[in-house]
Amino acid sequence: MGLAEATLIGVGAMVGAGIFVLTGIAAGAAGPALMLAFLLNGIIALSVAASYAELGSTFPQAGGSYAWAKLALPSPFGFLAGWMSWFGSSVACSLYALAFGAYLTQLLHSIRLGVPLLGEGAEAKLFAVIIVLVFTAINYRGSAETGKAGNIITLGQTAVLFVFVVAGLWALRGAPDWSQNLTPVFPKGVAGLLTAMGLTFVAFEGYEIIAQCGEEVREPHRNVPRAIFLSVVAVIPVYVLIAFTMLAATRAPAGDTVWQYLGQHAELAVLESARQFAPGGIILLLLGGFFATTSALNATLYSASRVSFAMGRDFNLPGVFALIHRRTRTPHGAIFASAAGIVVMAVALPLEDVASATCITFMVLFAMMNLAVVALRYQRPGHKRGFRVPLSPWIPLLSTVCLIALAANLFHFSSTAWFVIAGWVVLGLIVYREYAGKREREERGPRVVLEERTVAPMRDPVLVALANPDTVEPLMRIGCALARHRSTSVVALHVVQIPRQLPTSESREFLDRAEPLFEAAAEVGGTMEVPVLGSLCVCESVHSGVLEAIAEKRPSLLLMGWRGGSPQRRRLLGTTIDPVLRASPADTLLLHWHDKKAEFGRVLVGVTASPHARFCLEVAEALHSQLKSKLRYLHVIRRGTPMDDATEKAFLRESPNGRPALDLEIVQARTTAGGIVEAAMEADLLILGAAREGLVSQLIFGEKTRRIARRAPCSVLLARRRPGAGRSLLRRLFTKQT
Repeated sequence: MGLAEATLIGVGAMVGAGIFVLTGIAAGAAGPALMLAFLLNGIIALSVAASYAELGSTFPQAGGSYAWAKLALPSPFGFLAGWMSWFGSSVACSLYALAFGAYLTQLLHSIRLGVPLLGEGAEAKLFAVIIVLVFTAINYRGSAETGKAGNIITLGQTAVLFVFVVAGLWALRGAPDWSQNLTPVFPKGVAGLLTAMGLTFVAFEGYEIIAQCGEEVREPHRNVPRAIFLSVVAVIPVYVLIAFTMLAATRAPAGDTVWQYLGQHAELAVLESARQFAPGGIILLLLGGFFATTSALNATLYSASRVSFAMGRDFNLPGVFALIHRRTRTPHGAIFASAAGIVVMAVALPLEDVASATCITFMVLFAMMNLAVVALRYQRPGHKRGFRVPLSPWIPLLSTVCLIALAANLFHFSSTAWFVIAGWVVLGLIVYREYAGKREREERGPRVVLEERTVAPMRDPVLVALANPDTVEPLMRIGCALARHRSTSVVALHVVQIPRQLPTSESREFLDRAEPLFEAAAEVGGTMEVPVLGSLCVCESVHSGVLEAIAEKRPSLLLMGWRGGSPQRRRLLGTTIDPVLRASPADTLLLHWHDKKAEFGRVLVGVTASPHARFCLEVAEALHSQLKSKLRYLHVIRRGTPMDDATEKAFLRESPNGRPALDLEIVQARTTAGGIVEAAMEADLLILGAAREGLVSQLIFGEKTRRIARRAPCSVLLARRRPGAGRSLLRRLFTKQT
């Protein structure tokens, strides 16, 4: 599809059944403030659209929201994003199909036609099933046919709405008192405005479909952002004009205000307005509803099938969803399976409360996408982006707050909708735990190829990640010293990165490269009398294997090697270490090895008021007790500045629990970094803690700490105490990378 086809798919999904069905209900909730509700919703939609534009142009994948959440957010958020997106699109399809059936039934009855022997309700359901089957066939034939069908329908419904607005504005010429219909602006206050915003926000649901079909758009880096913004900008004035026309041009009976009158007619309010001021208004709007529902059905069926296809491809749904037709190249398995579910819901289920839950579903989903775009900025900073959200992360985060507030406000309007959402999420978590998560790990997750153990593993072991044969001995000596100090064992881990297509049966070839590492690790463990367990894991990325091992082994401490720099631009510590540090819930040590001898006779400990300083002291004490290292504690301050009270209180005074003051050497230097580097000239190992409190600084140890580690003439051990529960959750949210 090109730019025009992609744009019209988004417009068709937005200017759909929602504007016909929900405008009257929202008018009854907000009054004349309905116009402001549409305008504010448009602004929020533009902020979310910016996130979708960046995601769709950077990672053009089928599945859209699901694929990006899976890429950016920790499990099971990725699965839940797809689960909710599929649910929202499928239920919306059922609603649009039933609306089509109702509109078509009314249209046929207006010209005295109908289906013999069937009541009006049965007729509507029959037409709903037929239209689902028609658009299933269209989607089966290919995305180009889907786009062409959507183009024709979208142009038709746009023409109907144009006639509706023009007729309403023309009618205002002879009604000089029409402005009275627009006062007071806020008859139900701000609460009414927020309710109307929540109810009508689903009318802007549709632009994300453009991003979901990124794999089938020509030049997605260029066309996806343009199509998204063009579609949103096109519909905002349409919605505002329709709201203005209905409120200004409609005449209410004596004693009623216009907005109350429209609210009483609910989903038929647009038809009532057209009956008053448009020639042949009922027929015109029935025709418009016919176009609107079929357009929305076409777009949302496309979306539902692509999301379920992506989930099937990632083993989160049964394999039938991942089938691709050889001739049409469409995911026919996902199309037919989604269509079957849509037909069942359209025929058998009451959709009123479930349809209202669709609004909340998409608002929560959009909030997740805002978080995903922020997370991927941190995780994939060097990735080519066709569009970048301005003022990130502030615009996505502010948009997220607005969406959650609107969704929460709808609880007062329809608590059942929230209960439906909660039930669907719980069902999704059960499916993920019992099926999707297990199957995904079996098919694609890190695979343990070899695990050698001479003794049973102890609780809270020390996990030592081994990669370079030259650093096995120093890493294992430090790891074993800490294990003995903590009365536990060592798990020596080696992770091999392989393509995901490689089956487990072919992974044995990696045993040879790991065997020397494990032998060297076991030799150090035997010398220091520490139990060592060797574990070899193959997976698609090294950091995924390390994080999988952390989740399985539950170590109290993680020890890794660090080369001292990042090979990629804008990386902090490296492609493996960065995501591990952001997600690891364990105490973490990074060793920047400088010498070829694994001797730690002279250890210099940099002491600051950082919360990680006590961890540095624990590591130093373990090396002193197990390796007989000579310790020197150093605190460097800039010349002419006093020592900070926090450091003095923490280390130079006896604590209330009887902990003695530290034998701390105070040194003044032109710069603190220079003073530490100079003092390290006489040391074999320098131990430094992470920076002071602060999310980003703790994740990356602080720029000064990294600079010292690179300049130091000896080996450097960087120490970071495990984060608290709240900080750990926040970091994991912005960590996942595949």
